[in-house]
Amino acid sequence: MARSSTIVSLARRVALGAALLVALPLGACKPRVLAAPPAADQLAASAVPAADRLIQALSSGGVAGLRAAMTPALRAQVSAGELVDAGMRLRTKYGRPLGVLEERSHREDDLTWYSGLVVHQRDQPGARLVLYQFALDDAGRYARLLVREHIGVADIKVPADSYLAVTRFHFPSVGEWTIVHGGRRLATNYHHKSRGQRFAYDMVVRQGGRQRRGAGNAAAFCYGKDVLAPAAGTVVTAVNDVPENRPGEEGKGGGNGVVIDHGFGEYTSLWHFIPGSVRVKVGDRVEVGQPLGRVGNSGHSSGPHIHFHASTDPRRGDSFGIPAPFVDLYVDGVWRERALPVRDQRVRRAVEGPPSRRQARAPEVLLRF
Repeated sequence: MARSSTIVSLARRVALGAALLVALPLGACKPRVLAAPPAADQLAASAVPAADRLIQALSSGGVAGLRAAMTPALRAQVSAGELVDAGMRLRTKYGRPLGVLEERSHREDDLTWYSGLVVHQRDQPGARLVLYQFALDDAGRYARLLVREHIGVADIKVPADSYLAVTRFHFPSVGEWTIVHGGRRLATNYHHKSRGQRFAYDMVVRQGGRQRRGAGNAAAFCYGKDVLAPAAGTVVTAVNDVPENRPGEEGKGGGNGVVIDHGFGEYTSLWHFIPGSVRVKVGDRVEVGQPLGRVGNSGHSSGPHIHFHASTDPRRGDSFGIPAPFVDLYVDGVWRERALPVRDQRVRRAVEGPPSRRQARAPEVLLRF
């Protein structure tokens, strides 16, 4: 693999989440050859030793060191034989790793996550992308792990119904919310026909089946609540001076809000904030759960709510929406590792629960590599 001097800093935190290994079936269908394979000078070695160790272990079959570097919880769920078999399947179907095309790191709760897109090549001219994604604890041990084929946004046909995002999207507020529009079908999501917002969500707070108590924007139960960054990234758009609508009236566009670049060609847009409440500016780096602004009723909105959608770069005319399932959340009271909730489902962030209970709900190992 090519070398790089780029350094990615990984903050080391205590890991209270339990183990996860998800290796999606790379051999279920023919791997997708990149439409425009990257040139050699676009590739680099991973700047994170733990990523290099993982990539090298699976590509060589020498998994003893990799398994020793896992937390006891993860080691108990995946055997050395399973890792060897996974690496063999990876090498057979995808070939050798040539280098890292893009990598990012971020912190979630008490874990530090790494995501890297690695170019593999089995024969000329075929090159393929594989996502290596893992979480580390304070001792640098693997606590969660996911390896799968990745089809980049440049190779996806619109609509991107089958796209699997690299970004781990967290629900963008606290407390219990109800989905007003969401999901993959027109029956539950009126955004469905929009190219750029096909998988968008609108969310409100309900109490006793009602969204408000009285008249005016401030009477809505969600009004003024914090809107949080769904994932780490860089702010590329921030609007803060659009007047609010009166209830029942609709303005135009998104009103006040924020667009975040999460890397890997993936962006999120959050709109309809209270004017003057946006707390970030273009160029700011944001982390998961960082307050962005407060729920309001600006732009094309008939009442206070959060509008959230993921897409390719919305500043471009050819932007299109991508599915944005939330991770680590409760849906109608049931903990879900990943879910794309639909109309009338109640959701809240799992991170609000006690760490001991979050660990007990950790997903089981799924190894189909």
